[in-house]
Amino acid sequence: MTTAHRVWIPCTVADGMFSTEVAAEVTLGKTPVSFFADRSLIKETDGQTYILVTLVGDNGLPNHKTILLPSESLESGSRWLSIPEESLLAVA
Repeated sequence: MTTAHRVWIPCTVADGMFSTEVAAEVTLGKTPVSFFADRSLIKETDGQTYILVTLVGDNGLPNHKTILLPSESLESGSRWLSIPEESLLAVA
């Protein structure tokens, strides 16, 4: 995968405050990262839910990539996230 592409990552979602948003959560190991996102960024395939994010590129960690979330995480206030490469799905 090359940088500056949109990719799907697995997540869980719940209804947001507005009809057009969801409360999303991505779990990395034992650490959940939660944030709000537009409902249009969500897809379900084979019983799994995914959210569309931007792949930024390598970050120096083995087998990890940096992604940009649709909004700031509630835990850190940042949109930047390091995620294992195997969690990324290319957008067809």
